[in-house]
Amino acid sequence: MTTMDARYVSEPMRADQFHQSTGEDLMKCFNKYDMTHKRRGVAYIFNNENFKRSELATRYGSSKDTEDFKKALIKLGFREDDIKVYMDATVEEMRDALKQFGKNSHTDIDCFICAILSHGGPDDVICGYDDVVKLDELFSYLRPKCCPSLTGVPKLFFVEASRGSKIDVGVEKTDADLIGYGKRTPKIPVMADMLVVYSSSNEYSSFINEDGSWFMQALSKMLMEYGNEYEIMKLLTAVSNRVASLDFRSSANSEYNGCKQMPHIMSTLIKELKFQSKN
Repeated sequence: MTTMDARYVSEPMRADQFHQSTGEDLMKCFNKYDMTHKRRGVAYIFNNENFKRSELATRYGSSKDTEDFKKALIKLGFREDDIKVYMDATVEEMRDALKQFGKNSHTDIDCFICAILSHGGPDDVICGYDDVVKLDELFSYLRPKCCPSLTGVPKLFFVEASRGSKIDVGVEKTDADLIGYGKRTPKIPVMADMLVVYSSSNEYSSFINEDGSWFMQALSKMLMEYGNEYEIMKLLTAVSNRVASLDFRSSANSEYNGCKQMPHIMSTLIKELKFQSKN
């Protein structure tokens, strides 16, 4: 227990501070994000396929991921001119794009989506064309302090990048495998309304070839087929299931054959998010 925790616990609660949860209170936990604005949203895709540093391999297949994801976004209701693709962006260009977006007013959109396709590494760094940057720094430009008009608006990040060099060799299955609710205030947590989905678990690699990456291909296909039908967390669970079912196969790298990949979902969404059709 921290010092602050202990201080709060040691202060006795008055009778008038207690609030008995009602059915109405609990139903508020099932609220839905407003997806009826004039525009579905704005989407940025940072497709970093080539790099200044020679030790960083060209990410063949990343452009296919970009095109397929863009088609999926249009199927979800995004206008083509609301989808901005950045090719081989430098770190400064990535920063500037998100900073500038954060300075504008965004009162007529359902959500913001950002896909980052690149090389990555431990401690959640991502590669621009010329350098690396912490993902959390990029995320910070869309939080309420930098972008007040996005307060309460869902912000979704999809990160296709390795998060380390570990390889998931898989494991054989066994049979065993088979807040108190107080009064509400108008404030919401600074970290609320964000969803970050990584293509792999922390410290592990992601797989990609000329046909695209496992994660982005699974995500795009799921959004194309079922994006207007199911809530986002159900869709992402299905994406995780799909990626987890794949096995690495390569005659050139046979030592990795049978290896696996597991996406990682981090969510501070506080409402249900569903891309229901606007028609």
